[in-house]
Amino acid sequence: MTLNQLEIYLLWTTLILAIAFMVIIIIYYWYSRKSSNNYLENNEIELRYFIQKQVDYRGDVTGYECLLRQHNPDGSWSLPQKLDSLPLQRVIFLLQDTFKALPEVPITLSINLEYDQIVSPDFRYFVRWAIANIDPMHLSVEYTPKYQPKRINKWLFRRRIRQARKYGMTFGIDNVGSNLSDLKSIEWLLPEIDALKCSMRDFRKKDSSVWLDLNLQFWYKLSQEHHINLILMGVENAEDEQLAQQLKIGIRQGYLFGRPIDPDNEEETNGKAQRD
Repeated sequence: MTLNQLEIYLLWTTLILAIAFMVIIIIYYWYSRKSSNNYLENNEIELRYFIQKQVDYRGDVTGYECLLRQHNPDGSWSLPQKLDSLPLQRVIFLLQDTFKALPEVPITLSINLEYDQIVSPDFRYFVRWAIANIDPMHLSVEYTPKYQPKRINKWLFRRRIRQARKYGMTFGIDNVGSNLSDLKSIEWLLPEIDALKCSMRDFRKKDSSVWLDLNLQFWYKLSQEHHINLILMGVENAEDEQLAQQLKIGIRQGYLFGRPIDPDNEEETNGKAQRD
């Protein structure tokens, strides 16, 4: 073997070892993340979906949102932590009883999913299963960008959403607020969005001198320009409803119209109605 051949051999050997080392690191990182993030896979943690109704300007029910709750030792129900650790298989199991308690009417049923759940290979199956089981209701999958991981695969995410929309699913963005970051986090998704949800608590100013980057009027104009339905959450009193009326926001949701309830026993939850 000549010196040149030896150099080439060592170069290729080094390159192969470097690639193998990187693959091992990636696999280890993925496994560590999955192992440390499987909190809600524990079946001993009692979970249940509560539902909260959405109404139009006449007060007629236009849909329900499914809100995941965890049973606490004191008997209360609250929003679980690490929502992205809930496998879609368990989501299906939990929703089976919820679906049985819903009315058979052509209104919208909204379910909030996390980034990892949407990019999962099981997502398409989940969408087809849900659509088949809630008919004649319409399925809306909602997503909250402010809670997404720092690194995401935008191409894969959009692909999953586009495929699901072909099945008849609509896609909504939950909890957009008054900061410019709320707009930047969804600009890449605007062509895929069917509904935007704003929460009143993000736009209530305790001090008139407080500056809001974005107001409800901005979101209304954006929704009109992109043919997106705008939904106002956190409507708690007549003033909130009057504002929705003034801005011509047709769909509303909040304590004024009803707290989240357990569809199995129709008792109102003493847990939180919305995400903290």
